[in-house]
This record gives sequence, structure tokens and C-alpha cells, in this order.
Amino acid sequence: MSNGKTVARNFSLTRTDFWIFVFMLALAILGAAVSQAVDTGGRYYWLALVLIYAAISITRTYLRARDQAQSLWSMIGAQVLHWVGVLVAINIILLFESSGVSDRGPAADYSLLVLALSCYLAGVHFDWTFMLLGGILAVIAVGLGYLDQFSIYLVTIPLALLATWIVYKRNFASAG
Repeated sequence: MSNGKTVARNFSLTRTDFWIFVFMLALAILGAAVSQAVDTGGRYYWLALVLIYAAISITRTYLRARDQAQSLWSMIGAQVLHWVGVLVAINIILLFESSGVSDRGPAADYSLLVLALSCYLAGVHFDWTFMLLGGILAVIAVGLGYLDQFSIYLVTIPLALLATWIVYKRNFASAG
């Protein structure tokens, strides 16, 4: 990455990339439901989601770096360090929850907020769709903090549909 260019600046998207984005968005919305409905507040859901998002991000970065003949291992190393940092932060939040420093609900919200920031930063450095996903996750985190169980979906689902439409229009509307 000596030329200062990152994979994230490539705004093109394949249909596979689009459906991966939709899948990741659906997992985030499911996470909001789990956080609201399950007694543990989605305590481990966000941790599992980090692993899923990390696997997707690392795989996509690997494939793009390989196709663009970029420095493969430095990009993968940066990705791994990025996502390990997220895992450590969420585990600290879970430690705070289990030791009574934080309650279950706020711990789930904080975990989601860490994931939102991590996705946004992954989007800045690696893959732009993560930036969009991070913004949506941040809105979900704010919604979980302020809105009741039903109202979160009045915000989240239209936002998710709008983001999906924007990504689709940007990449496939003229392709037919």
C-alpha cells in the first residue's frame, strides 16, 4: 500500500458483493432483535457477528488484493489486527457486564457501537460497503439506546432498505 491507495476507494461492486452486503445488513437487523428479545441482550451475538464480519472482510480484501496485485500479506495483516482489536474491545465490555460494572442492555449497545465503529473504519481502509454498514449499525445502536422494541424497526428497516437500494442503483441499475 505504498501508493497510499486503499481497496476501499474502489466503489465498484459485483452482484456477489451486493448480496454479501444484504446478508451482513440482515445479520445486523437480526442482532437488534436479539438484543431486544433475549434475556442476555445479545451478549454473545455481537461477538459472533465480529467473527462473521471479520471473515467476510478478510476474504474480500484477500480476493481484491490478489486481483489487483497489491501487497497481499500486509493488507491481510492489517485486517487481522483490526478485527482482533474489535474482539478485545467487545470482550472487555463483556467482562464489565459479567463483573457488574455495566448492565446487560448497555453492554449490548456498547458492543454494537464498537462493531459499528469497526465496520466504518474497515470501510475507510479496506472495503467501502463496510463504511455504509458501520453507519447503519451506529443508527441501530442509537435506536436501541433510545427507542422501544417496536420503534427501532421503524428506523432500522427503512434505513436498511434505503442503503440496499442505493448500493443496488449505484452498481446495477444501468447494467440491466
